[in-house]
Amino acid sequence: MEDWTQTLGTAPLLGIAVAAVALILFLVIRVRLHAFLVLVVVSLLTALATGIPADMIVDTLLDGFGGTLGSVALLIGLGAILGRLVESSGGAKVVADKMVSVFGEKRAAFALGVTSLLLGF
Repeated sequence: MEDWTQTLGTAPLLGIAVAAVALILFLVIRVRLHAFLVLVVVSLLTALATGIPADMIVDTLLDGFGGTLGSVALLIGLGAILGRLVESSGGAKVVADKMVSVFGEKRAAFALGVTSLLLGF
């Protein structure tokens, strides 16, 4: 289906875009879902709403994410989710406290920098 063309006019497409943005804001702010997951789900819903054939949706989304970003976006998103889990579970604080105890109170800034490197990689 590579010869597919958009049949919706400007007004319906703008309406779908506004609805997609509103849904993203609602799910992130009110429902408090993770932004990366919301963006992926709303992208899929938007593709369906605009009439893109089902067999073209994944390719369309990957093209939209861009060449390099498309191949790395999932890793970045899942890494952000994992980072949030480590932070909310208290794991980041435990590592930071241990680094401060190892390097001393006078080198707390350095200890936090080392903690950032450890948790960032």
